[in-house]
Amino acid sequence: MAEIKYTFSELLVTGKTNPIKLIALEGILDESNADDFAPKVYEVIEQMPEQTSVILDLEKLSYMNSKSIGYIADYFNKVTAKGGKIVIAKPARNVKETLCVVGLDQMIPFTQTLEEAKLQA
Repeated sequence: MAEIKYTFSELLVTGKTNPIKLIALEGILDESNADDFAPKVYEVIEQMPEQTSVILDLEKLSYMNSKSIGYIADYFNKVTAKGGKIVIAKPARNVKETLCVVGLDQMIPFTQTLEEAKLQA
């Protein structure tokens, strides 16, 4: 089984009134662990207040498979249904290329820094 490490935290951003949740991923997200990881994110999204934005920090994520990409698209739908936004921050080059090939960059903004992501969230 591939290893995925993750942290969930709250971000306080000066000038922003909406809450921001940061989800940082490290390792590999694939068939062996995506179905175990996804419910944890769904639980966080379900418990978030309306208009909460989510930043996915993918800087230390070295690989993700198509199932994982499908989950991200679904997270996008659930967060936006609650009036929030999703931003992907600092994706590794290979991860970014994969997300762009499937068109996720047309739905979700990508940023090169966490500071940029905070401004867009």
